[in-house]
This record gives sequence, structure tokens and C-alpha cells, in this order.
Amino acid sequence: MIFNIDSDGGYISLGDYSITWGNSVDPFFADQRLEGFFSINAGACSLEFGCIDQESPGIYFTRYADGDIESTTPLLQFRN
Repeated sequence: MIFNIDSDGGYISLGDYSITWGNSVDPFFADQRLEGFFSINAGACSLEFGCIDQESPGIYFTRYADGDIESTTPLLQFRN
């Protein structure tokens, strides 16, 4: 089990299952704000809330292959 929480977000995992969330601070540019997010992950699939790899916030189902995004399906998408 991995348990990592700080003021910028957190990560909890147990085997292939994890929950990840983040507040809106860019780790490379401290003066820029990002959208917050919440993600429920099982193996190579994620249910993502917010704006992680997309340009607009929403709810997305994402599949990964070899650490890269294989496909993303928007379930609910908000336009900016």
C-alpha cells in the first residue's frame, strides 16, 4: 500500500487500484494554476474527474497502454 498526501494532492494505492487527486498548482511553474482533478484507477483504466489530459473539464474514461494514453472517452464534458 502506498499512501502519499500533501497540500498539492494525494495518491493512495493498493495493488493495481489507486485514487489520485490534485489541487491546481503547476509543479514546474509555481505562478500558474491548473485545473484540479480526481481519478479512480484500476489497472490500465481510469475514471477521471476534472481536467487531466483534456482541454476542458469533465468526466472521462481513459485506457492506458505502456504508460501512454490509448483512448479517452468523454462521459460528460464542459466547454470553456
